[in-house]
Amino acid sequence: MKKTKIYGLMLLISGISLTSCSNLDESIAIIKPIQNNTIYSETFASSLGGFISKSVTGDQVWAENSNGYVMMTGYANSVNVANEDWLISPEIDLTTVGASHLTFEHCARYFADVSNEATIWVAEGYKSDSLPKSVSWTQLKTSAFSDPGSWVFNSSGQVSLTAYAGKKIRIAFKYISTATKAGTWEMKNFSVEKGEATLDAQVMYSNSFAYGIGDFKAQSVSGAQLWTYSSAYTCMAVSGYTTANNANEDWLISPAIDLTNVTNSYLSFDHAGRYFGTPSAEATVWVSTTDSVASANWTQLNVMNYFSNTSFTFVNSGNLNLSTYAGKKIRIALKYISSTSVAGNWEVRNFQIYNGFASGIDTHPFTVSQAITYQSGGIAWVEGYVVGYAWPFMTQYAYFFKPDSCSQRTNILMADTTGNIFSSKALAIQLPRGSLRNLLNLKDNHTRVGQKIRLYGTLNSALGIAGLTNVSKYVLADGTSGNSSTTSFFSETFASSLGLFTQTSVSGAQTWGYASGFGAKMSGYTTVNNANEDWLYSPEIDMTTLTSAALSFDHTINKGVVANMRTEQTLWIATSETNFTAFSQISIPTYPAGNTWTYVNSGEINLDAFAGKKIKLAFKYTCTTASSATWELKNLLIYY
Repeated sequence: MKKTKIYGLMLLISGISLTSCSNLDESIAIIKPIQNNTIYSETFASSLGGFISKSVTGDQVWAENSNGYVMMTGYANSVNVANEDWLISPEIDLTTVGASHLTFEHCARYFADVSNEATIWVAEGYKSDSLPKSVSWTQLKTSAFSDPGSWVFNSSGQVSLTAYAGKKIRIAFKYISTATKAGTWEMKNFSVEKGEATLDAQVMYSNSFAYGIGDFKAQSVSGAQLWTYSSAYTCMAVSGYTTANNANEDWLISPAIDLTNVTNSYLSFDHAGRYFGTPSAEATVWVSTTDSVASANWTQLNVMNYFSNTSFTFVNSGNLNLSTYAGKKIRIALKYISSTSVAGNWEVRNFQIYNGFASGIDTHPFTVSQAITYQSGGIAWVEGYVVGYAWPFMTQYAYFFKPDSCSQRTNILMADTTGNIFSSKALAIQLPRGSLRNLLNLKDNHTRVGQKIRLYGTLNSALGIAGLTNVSKYVLADGTSGNSSTTSFFSETFASSLGLFTQTSVSGAQTWGYASGFGAKMSGYTTVNNANEDWLYSPEIDMTTLTSAALSFDHTINKGVVANMRTEQTLWIATSETNFTAFSQISIPTYPAGNTWTYVNSGEINLDAFAGKKIKLAFKYTCTTASSATWELKNLLIYY
């Protein structure tokens, strides 16, 4: 016994003996008896107890098993046998009880349709010497049963009996099998308790894919490969690979799922995959209020968690929110894509739809601990306490759980508690430039430490640990909420001219100019390639009032040597401190493909080092007589 427990016991004894002369609340001296809320229970550890077995058809019956449970199966001597068998409780007296519920533990395996072949019923007035049909039975509403894939017992959840308050009832477990398929149902620890049932998330639809496709349909749009049942891995699987990669588009479509009587719902499944190029683009989930693949009514769902793509290890998808479709009938589709270059293998099982709130949504955000387990690119709300920040330390990151020494604005750390914090229990939050960074960075906002906040972003590792990136929405400790936004400081679209930009030609006859519909344009090509060096200079940009800034623009490059883009089409910057004469190159994060006219955004170019200064930008173009690309620029923006 720990010392703290000994001292606690001594204090309690002291409190009891001194109640007549102390200021302690006298209630602590009263030892209250433990209330027994159990109305009836049966463990089935060694017998049927007070239950009786009634066989309507078939030779098999409910019976006790020496391993401490009761069981029923229509599978005998390696043959499926048709059966209807009932396991009926003794009479349970609820005449003096208001609210009540029942629970049990069970395992249901190998059924053709477990939701209709393993059911629970309630009746009044049943006599033990009669067949079940002698009275009228009412089926109890439970969470849908599913095959766990192994002989593991699961809880039934709490099943409400409050509708039968003031009555005497019997509970019956009804088993059905056929000559085609005979499941096995095992059960133990049956209990009826006082009190209303705690509503767990209710399974509205379930297909484990353990024994086949069930009521789903496989539909091929292109390619010879199809979704098929894998008996080896008890799942549905699809792959475009045979002896070579093949182009495919294949859909696995659910039956109609009725959400007309629910207000919130979500989907969950287990999946594994390997050999994909980009799983989030090639193994996707869609929802529709129609049942046609050709319909334009399909909407992609956010899969919270993807498989590793390096091994066939099953992971849970996370909760895919369906609440938008409450009040409707829907179908869910698993869409698979492959090509002659890449053909992944996707395996899916334990598909379930629940009545309830998904985790990771705005009203039910992930905890930090939950977010740490889902780090494959899903988008979610996460709630936790601001506890510190990260800072690069040589080739690693150092993590600080106090704000005083913070000198950066780019990230914070969140955790589920404000004490006993470790980097392994924290989430690194990359703060996007703009309003969110201004609100949350610890350099300017020391008091944020210890505050609970809620953020919406992408679940991706960051700064060496589990993280949240691309944060776009927030709710602060005081209830203030909003979207992350930036403020434009300087812009030039090049939509109708070069604006205030000027060009200078160092060599070659060609120069920067304006091309209608394409923005600023430079090419060394006329009818042949010509050697050039040409600069496009911005006007002076006064950033002396800024503490941070960034630059982006759209551009395309074509008709040159792709490998030369990063040396022939470059960006430079100078400050007034050197009279705008000493230009230094700054990196452009994203270049276009180099062989198309497709524009791409440059990505964010950090100008924080130049905040508080006056600057000029310069786009430098070079080419040779061997190769002269065309470079087009538009939509330049400096923002903070």
